[in-house]
Order: sequence, then structure tokens, then C-alpha cells
Amino acid sequence: MKAYFLLLLPLLLGATSLSTLIENAKANHTSLESIQIRLSAIDNEYEVTRNFADPELTFGISDIQLNDPSNRSIEPMQYTSLNLKQKIPYFGKRDAASKKVDAKKAKVGFTLSQAKVKLTESIKLAAYGIWQVEEQLKITDAYINLTRQNIELYTAYSTSDTKAHMGIMSAELSLSQLKIKRSKLESFLTGLYTNLSYLSATKVDSLEVEMQVNEPRELAFYLDASRDSSAYKVKEALVKEAQADLKIKKLEKNVDPFVQVGYFYRESFEDYMNINVGFALPIYGTQDSKEEASRKLSLATKSEVVDFENSLHSKVAAEYARLQDSYRVYNIIEKESLPQIEHMFDLTNTSIKSGSDLFIYIELLAKKLRLEEQSIQAVATYYKITASLDALIGSEQ
Repeated sequence: MKAYFLLLLPLLLGATSLSTLIENAKANHTSLESIQIRLSAIDNEYEVTRNFADPELTFGISDIQLNDPSNRSIEPMQYTSLNLKQKIPYFGKRDAASKKVDAKKAKVGFTLSQAKVKLTESIKLAAYGIWQVEEQLKITDAYINLTRQNIELYTAYSTSDTKAHMGIMSAELSLSQLKIKRSKLESFLTGLYTNLSYLSATKVDSLEVEMQVNEPRELAFYLDASRDSSAYKVKEALVKEAQADLKIKKLEKNVDPFVQVGYFYRESFEDYMNINVGFALPIYGTQDSKEEASRKLSLATKSEVVDFENSLHSKVAAEYARLQDSYRVYNIIEKESLPQIEHMFDLTNTSIKSGSDLFIYIELLAKKLRLEEQSIQAVATYYKITASLDALIGSEQ
């Protein structure tokens, strides 16, 4: 209980970090609960595989004389019997069944890990989306304030000159568009926070995310790590489960004998016991058909693993190409374009002398805004693709 409280303490204090949200989601999200319950149920399946089949108990009354039903001493064939029948599993069948349950439990366990991976990815994508919108809001607010200041500052240029009036009108229209954009961003942000609250299993009103763009890891890192992903291990577990089932089907051709012990009570004669031993006759080829079907399914799962690995590598390579592109775009904007534009804007701002100059300035301002938004989008895209790559290699962090 104390550890659980310490986990939630940062949330209660309002200092919400991405890592805290991820850990809280993995501990409390309802989508994981059903898988955890299935894992627990498999333990009961394992216990069943170690048991013998339930014995059969039968009670019988033989040779009831219809002319005197209650008389049980007329002749020796009249008896009351109690029989117990027990099937004895062939050697190795219980172990084979247990191994199949072990493989099934491993599969469900990896499924749980994969669910955590997908949940982590969803939280990251939502968080990076929130960062992107909040950064867009900051820039939009800055440009709203700047546009207002410029309109107020240069209203004096608005004389009878038609071009001057048109410049002021253009600035006012730009200001209206910025306000509309801000309203849409706020609405979108509210939806993102609602989604993040659901994913992280807690109420989230604010988020602290550090978005530092570094050079991507090598493609080989992701390709090598993909074999350790939970999604890949689920496929491998399916192969092991199919192989265990094939082993069971092979052993089913070895029939299970049964032993039946009976006690016979006779009212006016000596009691006696019977012992019977028997087994089913596998003469119709049912077991052979089941084995062949299981063998084909086992081969199919092996082919699926190979196909999944190829598909996984293809997805990793495609996502990595997008990651490199976003990294290049970010560098072009942040290291080449924006520094030059900032310097040019400083020079332009001091040289405005008329409303027509203001018109051109506002147009340039809008283009600069779009460029800064592209930078924000490049950063967000970089992190979103990184989150997808982490999910492909099975990272839960």
C-alpha cells in the first residue's frame, strides 16, 4: 500500500511526468486486468493436467424377479453391486499436457507484455501530441500579441492612402485567423488530455515533457532488438504451443487402459468381487487424423514466425526512414532557415515606414509562423516515430 501511494504521489501533487503516467497505467489500466485474470486461470489448467480422469462409480441391482420383486434370495444371480472404474493415462500424456499449458501461459504472458507495450506507445503518442499543440498555442499567442502591437503601433500610418488602409485591414484579418486557430487548438488540446487521462488511468491536467532532438540510433539497433520484442515472442510461443499439441496428438495413439473393481452383495449367498481391465480400440484412424492436422498447424505457425519477422523488419525500416526525414527537416529549419529569418525580421521591423510595409511584414510574419510550426511538427513527429520504433522492439518504457 505504501509503495502504491508513493507511485501516485507525483500525480496527487500535480507534477505529472511521462514516466509516472506510464508506470501508473501499467499498474492500474483496466485493459490489462483481463489478461492478468487469464494468466491466473491458466494456473488452474495446469493443475487439471496433473490429475487423472475422474473415476466412475456405478450402483446396480441385478435379476429382479417380477413376480416377487422384493425377494432377493431366490437364486445366486441376484446381487447388488458397487463398481469403481478408473482410467490410467498412458505414460507421458500428463507431462505433454502440462507442457502445452506452460506454452499457453508463456503466450498469454507475452501478450500481456505486448499490451503494456501498446499502452505505453499510446500514452507517448498522446503526450507528444499534447506537447505539439501546447507549443503551437505558445507561438500563436506570441504572434497574436505581436500582431496587435504592430497594428496599434502603425495605425498612425493609416491616412487617406488606400494601400495603408489595406495593410491595416490585412493585419486585422490575420489577427482574426490567429484567434480562430487558437480556439481550435484549445478544443483539440482538451480532447488530447481526456484521452491521456483514460490511457494513464488517472486525471491529467498538465504534463511536463522534455523534447530534445538527438541523432537517431543506428537502424541495426532496431533490427537486432526486434527479435526480443514481446510481439515476436508471442509468435514463438504459438510455435511451442503447437509443438506441444502435436506431442499430445502423437501420444493419443497410445490408448489409456482402465481398471474396474466391483463388489457384489448377495443376500442369501456368498459375496464376491470382480476386477476388469480394458482399453479403447483405435481402429477408425481418428488419432492419426488428429495428429496430421496438428502437424500441419505446427508447420503453419513456423511459417507465420518467419513471415512476421520479415514484416517486422520491413516496418522498422520504414519507420526508421521517416525518423531520419523528420530529423533532417528539424535541422534544416532550426539550424539553417530560422536563424537567417530571425535576423532578417529584426532588420525589417525597424524599416517599416508605411501601411503597405506593414502589409508585407504581416505576410512575412505568417510565413515565419508556418515555418516554426513545421519545426514543432518535426520534433513531435520525431518523437512519435521513436515511440513507434520502441513499440516494435517491445520497449515498455
